[in-house]
Amino acid sequence: MANLQHIRRRIKSVKNIQKITNAMDMIARSRFNAARDALLLNVPYVAKTKEIMRRVMSQMRGQEYEHPFIKTRAELIAEQQEGAGKFLFIVIASDKGLAGSFASNVFKSAHDTIEYDGTEASTSLDDDGDDENFHKKNFDALKGIKPTGKRTPKQQRQMSATGGIAKAATHKGGADSRTNVSVAREYNDAAYIDGIELITVGRKATTHFKQRGYNIIKSYHGISERPQYKYAKEITDLVMERFASGEIIDVTLIYTQFKSAISCVPDDVTLLPIVTDDYAKASTNLKEEYIYEPDAVSLLDKFMPRRIATRIYGAMLHSAASELSSRMNAMSNATDNAQELVGRLNLFYNKVRQAGITNEINEIVGGANALE
Repeated sequence: MANLQHIRRRIKSVKNIQKITNAMDMIARSRFNAARDALLLNVPYVAKTKEIMRRVMSQMRGQEYEHPFIKTRAELIAEQQEGAGKFLFIVIASDKGLAGSFASNVFKSAHDTIEYDGTEASTSLDDDGDDENFHKKNFDALKGIKPTGKRTPKQQRQMSATGGIAKAATHKGGADSRTNVSVAREYNDAAYIDGIELITVGRKATTHFKQRGYNIIKSYHGISERPQYKYAKEITDLVMERFASGEIIDVTLIYTQFKSAISCVPDDVTLLPIVTDDYAKASTNLKEEYIYEPDAVSLLDKFMPRRIATRIYGAMLHSAASELSSRMNAMSNATDNAQELVGRLNLFYNKVRQAGITNEINEIVGGANALE
């Protein structure tokens, strides 16, 4: 028979956990309201920057100009054939756990995007409702191209276009040191990651991709629940500098799009390059034409950093609201489950106690009968 003292200890332990989960639920609920309000305030600004971007791109159609961040599909193919430059992914996750499947969903979406091989035809919608997932679109234009990269003293990198990314098959000489990174790279068959760079937001993202041998050039911790624009601006400056220098040729943002308190969907959006072909359909819906001073290209030089920073900051706000809503739901479910478990344990405790009392009564009656 179960020990009553052991059951009492277990009930007390579950009640203590219930207090913790209830407190975390209340904290997440309070922070969620603040994150949602910040997101709602930012949405109109993001929408307006997108409208300006579409109008500027519409104005520039048919003009001859050169811009480091704007390319045609043909120019993308030419860059792939040259094999110069890597692919950069900005992954926004969480600093803490206990948020249900929030982090795992982000990582699954990130791997699906990074390792995209053209088998999926679907594209996602960005937070403004328009199709801006150029990353997967670029695969179809680049499919079949196998450019060769430059040789370095330590490795020879052969670039093969498999999705919007360039999977780099690396052949290293010498003995395998069998470090955690090398074992992870071998286990995940991830030689292609040498052609990929990551910027991570959140400790969970940093830990996840570092264990798998990815090259993380910058990581941000402690801001997943309360993002700040200055960090988005810092990421933008780094991305634009590396893109302008030719070190990277594609920038994709991966985050969780907040839809409601019970619905959050991972999403990926290409930030750079701006592909003129993908704005052709959008520009046909614009009726008015604006006059830009001094010209559209000069305006774009000033506007582009703000647009990208706004997108990254908006993704951070989406991710923060999604993380907190996921934690709120997870802790609420945990509190309810703890209450249910306490009820079952109390019932079990009473049954065991009643059985013990019945046995004692039977022993007393049996002893009395024996004396007679």
